[in-house]
Amino acid sequence: MLMAKKLLFLLLLITAAAQGQSNKIFFSESLDVYLPKYIQEAEEAIRNKQQDKVELLFKAFVETALKGTYMNDFQARNLSKNQKNFSDFEKPIVLLTFSAWCIPSKGELPALNDLAKQYGKDIDIVVLFWDDYKTVRKATRDFHRNIKVLYVDEAENTNVHIIRNLKHSLGLPLVFTLNSKKEIINIQRRIANRMGDSMETAFEENHKLLKDNITQLLFHESKLNLTPVASY
Repeated sequence: MLMAKKLLFLLLLITAAAQGQSNKIFFSESLDVYLPKYIQEAEEAIRNKQQDKVELLFKAFVETALKGTYMNDFQARNLSKNQKNFSDFEKPIVLLTFSAWCIPSKGELPALNDLAKQYGKDIDIVVLFWDDYKTVRKATRDFHRNIKVLYVDEAENTNVHIIRNLKHSLGLPLVFTLNSKKEIINIQRRIANRMGDSMETAFEENHKLLKDNITQLLFHESKLNLTPVASY
């Protein structure tokens, strides 16, 4: 069954390439094909206490199976309690996933606020929470105004498949970068809390990770806007 899925996915890739990318491969489609094998290998590495291998497997999975796919559209509520489609965002996107039990690490929020202030005109920084309105409202009261806050209350969730993929397939906390066409440029695990780190060190590490992703994203976006030169 898994081999059949892989062959189908390969056929879709070949077809998309032949048609000039008119047929997109979506994030959920690639997960359906490649996630089971990744989970099997990652769980084995965890059982064997091979943390370095766990990280390598994640990076390889992102590189070979997820980069270049397109994010499925989904709906979530904003802080005005209005439904918003992910496809409504027109700028390149930095998407960060959160939950009530997975709060920003030390230094992450100051770094995120600084970058939102700096790059707010060029990108949409979107944070996606899985929780109820009151909890999310309280958790985001110190977020910069340029940060777009969305939340999914799973009691009323109608985007079961893609939301489950975003929340459960790769774990938390993650940062996704997507160009304005919703093509995934990168997926990376964010900085975990380390109790011994000073606030200054934590800020610098979070700032570097996020800024590196933004720089890479803007570089990819600039290539979308280049007009091909005709050859004669």
